[in-house]
Amino acid sequence: MDFNRRGMISSMMICIFLFSSALCAAEPAKEAQAGVKTMKDLLADIKKTVVFLGDVSEDRRTNKKNINLYGTGFLVRIQDIYYLITAKHIIRDQDSGAPKDGEMYVFLNAKRNNINFRKIQEIKKNFKVDWVFHSNPDVDIAIIPWPLDLANDDVKVVPEELFTKSDRIFELYDIFFLSFQPGIEMTTKILPVFKTGTVSTINDDKTFYINASAFPGNSGSPVFLKPSPLRFDETNVSIGGNNLDGTFIGIVGNYIAYQEVAISVQTKRPRIVFEENTGLSKVWPVEYIQEILNSDVFKAQQMGLKKLFKIDSAK
Repeated sequence: MDFNRRGMISSMMICIFLFSSALCAAEPAKEAQAGVKTMKDLLADIKKTVVFLGDVSEDRRTNKKNINLYGTGFLVRIQDIYYLITAKHIIRDQDSGAPKDGEMYVFLNAKRNNINFRKIQEIKKNFKVDWVFHSNPDVDIAIIPWPLDLANDDVKVVPEELFTKSDRIFELYDIFFLSFQPGIEMTTKILPVFKTGTVSTINDDKTFYINASAFPGNSGSPVFLKPSPLRFDETNVSIGGNNLDGTFIGIVGNYIAYQEVAISVQTKRPRIVFEENTGLSKVWPVEYIQEILNSDVFKAQQMGLKKLFKIDSAK
């Protein structure tokens, strides 16, 4: 896709701001003939909200271009504008804070049964947008407006109405998330995998741990409540369907590692560090995303986009 053509701006206006209901599509969703979507259809829709992040390298011997993936992201709709959300540590160095997205691309499925990809730096330059972070630098979330090509992109987005805050989440709730999985090779499309688990513990800062193993590449994955026949809260237990099933509850940060240090018998100094994945992963809940959305930096960027594309600022 050529983002430098002048005429692309008007079409991108449609791509960024057009949406439909429920799990929003980049084009009007087709209703199932029976009037109700099957579970298979719903799972396929959720998979389309996920994108992969990585770069493209070239083999000097064969001149073949290779896709290198190392992160997950997902698309949301906030006040009529589409955004990409991912883990901050994917696009910023955790120690220095230096940008890592200079040669990074976002990969998403195309309707022609292949893969579309766009360079993050080109989006930032041509649309004059940038990543927005939480005021607390430790919060592992990054958000940027993201244009969609309605004619070619086979994607859907998570609407803000599906966001569920942590005060409605309890330990032992079943969850699932979708992510890039190292070892699964892409051919004609990106293939996010489903992983399931439960909420293991909820921390005082509202983050929580899930006992669903995450590995490098899973960071930035969206987490949803898994449909359950049994749901409970502080006062009630309900049996049957409920309005929390399938709602969005947070984003995977990183997995929790356990380390053992081998100490030299002679010198008493550390010699080797053994690290293992505990099977627990940290999730940043919806509240932290909403705090970014309510920040002055986010609102200023959003206002600029609304003026550019003549969107009602009251929305």
